[in-house]
Amino acid sequence: MPLRPPCRVRRPGHVALDVPDVAAARAFYTRVLRLSHVETTDGVAYLRTRFEHHCLELHPAPAAAVRHTGWETGSDEQTEALRAHLAALGVPVREAPPEPGRRGLAFQFQDADGLWHEVYAAMDRLAVLVPDGPFPMLRQAHFAYNTPDVDRALAFFRAVGFRVSDWVPGIQGSLRCTPDHHNISLFKFHRPGLHHQGFDVGGWWELKLMLDWMAAQEFAVEVGPVRHAVGNNISVYLLDPNRFRIELYCEMEQIDDDEDHDTRRQPLIFDLWQRRPVPPGFRE
Repeated sequence: MPLRPPCRVRRPGHVALDVPDVAAARAFYTRVLRLSHVETTDGVAYLRTRFEHHCLELHPAPAAAVRHTGWETGSDEQTEALRAHLAALGVPVREAPPEPGRRGLAFQFQDADGLWHEVYAAMDRLAVLVPDGPFPMLRQAHFAYNTPDVDRALAFFRAVGFRVSDWVPGIQGSLRCTPDHHNISLFKFHRPGLHHQGFDVGGWWELKLMLDWMAAQEFAVEVGPVRHAVGNNISVYLLDPNRFRIELYCEMEQIDDDEDHDTRRQPLIFDLWQRRPVPPGFRE
């Protein structure tokens, strides 16, 4: 692999979604996932988990779509340096529109598959919430993307500064900007897009409480619980009313080195417990 640039991204920040019915989407996220509504400005609903202003934006639109995923750098200096680095690579960049709660300079860049990402210093920190439900607050922790060319996408995000955790050439890739095994997952699929957003729930007991809560709401999970080979995390997946996928997980593998480990693996199975491959339709 070529020399890697500095990793100026500190952590995942938020995801912005277009939805036909903001009220219905907001009701799902506050009832089933227990996110808290912060404000609605110009028709856009902003929701949070723990202390950040928001981790989720719900924009009114005729059809469901992903606007962008957001990343925090920690400072305007790092934001400016990343923008200059991407511009030097010829990556398309543009100004980020105004957004409540966002702190510092901000811009957006387009990845190798045409998806947009927003970069900024941080979110406003709000008063810590007392959990409004049977489980602790969630932590927005990673985004997974479908891509027709895993190797090209992995090379792109590594050039941005993310570190490679795992790589099955042509099939799957995992990258990180924190000690979590992955803050970005890449899956081979013919159509690019956001596959899911991932929330760390803390531990197995909290995940069990969430499953019990969803059962009480008569809401069925899509897949799980499973134990992944990649990342070793225990996960469940669910679909929101607009079929955006969400992963709830715990026990993610931690990596403290800086790519000083073997990043290549043989093709891996989806679930270590049942020794089975990816379920049909799950890549969509």
